[in-house]
Amino acid sequence: MRTKITFIIIILTLLCKVEVYCQTPNYGSISYNKAINISGKQRMLSQKMSKAYLLIALGIDNQEIKKELNSSKFIFEKQLDILTKNAPNSAIKLSIKDVKKYWTEFKKTINTPSDFRNSANIMSLNTKLLSTCHELVLSIEVSSNYSNQFFKKKNQDLANTINISGKQRMLSQRLCLYYTASSMFPNKKSEYKEVMKKAYNEFDTTIGNLLINSYNTTEIEEELGNMMALWEKFRTNKKDFINGTFFTLQDVFNTTNSLTKSFNKITGNYEIIAKNL
Repeated sequence: MRTKITFIIIILTLLCKVEVYCQTPNYGSISYNKAINISGKQRMLSQKMSKAYLLIALGIDNQEIKKELNSSKFIFEKQLDILTKNAPNSAIKLSIKDVKKYWTEFKKTINTPSDFRNSANIMSLNTKLLSTCHELVLSIEVSSNYSNQFFKKKNQDLANTINISGKQRMLSQRLCLYYTASSMFPNKKSEYKEVMKKAYNEFDTTIGNLLINSYNTTEIEEELGNMMALWEKFRTNKKDFINGTFFTLQDVFNTTNSLTKSFNKITGNYEIIAKNL
């Protein structure tokens, strides 16, 4: 009888392990790689909304920028809802709670009329929101890596690649935000230049790392080439770009948006590769 009970316990234990094994690769109803990509976009949107708000405050109040601000707010909230509903563990739920805390404050300001005082508030809030969004990405990636230890190391590598590639979208928007802020707040230009330098150097270094990524396909390499052609004028004129003396705000706005779109394609392609493993 004791042997039979022991045998049953062993079988139930194995069944439980099999159940966990089968469930862990997914972030709720979506894949972990999809969740990393979505949460990575939240970082970018925090900077994109801030940039659009400042540009409107400066009087560059065209329909494209208005549309960008409104659509970014909608997408941010919708994606946050998706990440919340599918959150698989308490660590990720805690990270989401932190994002929501700063999003509530940020959203309140972003919904006020665009002027210099409110723009100054955006500059003090945007990095806090960005930091919590970044911590959420890392929390999801850690959870993904824990799950993938039962499967393939390639999955872990690609999850990290999706995070890094996706971060380029944020850095391109952050460059435009602080380029705009340097023009808008000359008394803080020195401080904002340091932020730009850091974002610039990380963006440029990551390009080199992604160029030699072993998961690159022909399509990814072609898109990286297109992106580098856009980036080259910033690389050639780095000093003037950082000093805000070479490019117009409209030129920086257009180029950084194109860089963001390019890295969105690249990141999406890495996600597809991970899905097909």
